[in-house]
Amino acid sequence: MKKLIIIGAGGFGREVLQYALDIKEAGTADWEIAGFLDDNTNSLLGYDCGYEVIGAIEGHTVSSENVYICAIGDPKTKLRIGRRFLSEGAEFINVVHPEAYVARNCKMGVGVVLCPNSTVTTDAALGSFVAVDVNSICSHDVKIGDGCTISHFCDLTGFTVLGEGVFLGSHAAVCPSVKVGDYAKLGAGAVAIRDVEAYATVVGVPAKKISSAQQDQ
Repeated sequence: MKKLIIIGAGGFGREVLQYALDIKEAGTADWEIAGFLDDNTNSLLGYDCGYEVIGAIEGHTVSSENVYICAIGDPKTKLRIGRRFLSEGAEFINVVHPEAYVARNCKMGVGVVLCPNSTVTTDAALGSFVAVDVNSICSHDVKIGDGCTISHFCDLTGFTVLGEGVFLGSHAAVCPSVKVGDYAKLGAGAVAIRDVEAYATVVGVPAKKISSAQQDQ
């Protein structure tokens, strides 16, 4: 049986560990949990989670004896590490909590995390390394690019499109058919009623741009 290694031992990593344990308890896992990779070897100090940091991300040698899941919230970091591991032959699994709802005809890439009470409905398509947090919904015909992080209680309504590496803060919402460009960020509670340009950070109701990462560079 292969060993599951969780990349990232921060708060989300510890949550993903619990979801993995729930999957094992449900009897649907074909792997055993090995522990975490994190460049901060002290990440778990003060936490009694039953597993340890077994090595650093940097310099880790990918093995066919392992399967991986990336539990990092920042989209750019998540994609950089995930794609590097993929290029080295890593096998990524999807961690889909038993209490998540997934429609039969939705599509998902690899390295996807669907947290408890998250919902992915009819004809939705999720890229690789997407995380959909607790109580968030991806409605019919939604398209989500690689590396997106969707925080708690977010609402992606029908036909919305997220580009690569989009970050949605808690309680953010995207109205029907609205497109959000690559690496844009929606602040907590933001409501996008019109398209959001790539690299923009938007906040408020309705969402308004406050900065652009490309302009800041």
